Amino acid sequence: MLSAPIPENEVLRLAALRSAYCAYAPREERFDRITRTAKRLLHVPISLISIVEQDGQWFRSVQGIEVAHTPRDISFCAHAVALNQPVCIPDTWSDLDFSDNPLVTGPPGIRSYLGWPLELAPGAAVGTLCVIDTMPRTFGAEDFAALKDLASMAEAELKISAMSSLQNKLLMRLSTLQRQGALDSLTGCWNIRGFRELLSLGFDDARRNGTDLAVCHIHVNNMEDVAAAAHYSNLDAMTQLLAQVLRQRLPPQGALARLGPRSFCALVPSDSPLELEHQLARLTFPSAAVDLPDNRLRLDLALSIRVAFLSELSPLATADSLWGHALAVSGEDYA
Repeated sequence: MLSAPIPENEVLRLAALRSAYCAYAPREERFDRITRTAKRLLHVPISLISIVEQDGQWFRSVQGIEVAHTPRDISFCAHAVALNQPVCIPDTWSDLDFSDNPLVTGPPGIRSYLGWPLELAPGAAVGTLCVIDTMPRTFGAEDFAALKDLASMAEAELKISAMSSLQNKLLMRLSTLQRQGALDSLTGCWNIRGFRELLSLGFDDARRNGTDLAVCHIHVNNMEDVAAAAHYSNLDAMTQLLAQVLRQRLPPQGALARLGPRSFCALVPSDSPLELEHQLARLTFPSAAVDLPDNRLRLDLALSIRVAFLSELSPLATADSLWGHALAVSGEDYA
């Protein structure tokens, strides 16, 4: 197996991606939209936006697999980053450099690959937009053109900070290792640890600015029943797709967390209670349609929504009080 080489400008490259918080940041709809489009246009089962860190690659958006990262030395995308040019492998089984790669011989069974480097600055590629198939294929000129255009969009998104100010504030406070520990590995959302940190920051901001804050608990009622009726056994894939649906519904300043196997929670700040109710309208819709690409099914999931508002508490309340209020409203308990 050919291990991914280290670029000559590695120090500058890592500095660029870390200063922009490219890796170990919560996934966002703006990146999911690009990988969904790449998957659809190039007719592949897997599409990724990968960020190549010092020891591994982290997926900023992922379609078709239920993993958040892989080691750098076996990463296909790390080769595109090192070369800073597109990498195309029509058939990994016939390529001596990749035929014994663990990502070929084991899951996800990469058989063909096309990856386009993403630059934050000239010469500083921090990751790729890539598409992967589990069968050999020849990528044509239209495939290259489509991926190049989408990679340009992904590159532009990486260069701007469109994440909510609250989440940016938390990213700046946490080290790389702490950010890894604050994210849910399946969905790329915040986990309960990261969410409690966000809640504390959001509470302080709201009290200081005289604004309101909502904690919106979302529980999936019937995932197992719906999956069984459709003869679909991959609940992780359903959960990952549901997270994407919820990110699409999330207000611009909101943040999404996964608290348990079937539970999500959103933190939504707003200038006033009236505006907050308007912003929550889409997020609190009591069902979600999840499209399963492998067998072309659309499954309807029933959601229980419970919302706790900061404005419901006394002026002496604390961030812990708001969390306790949210738990009481939801009827859930999390360690």
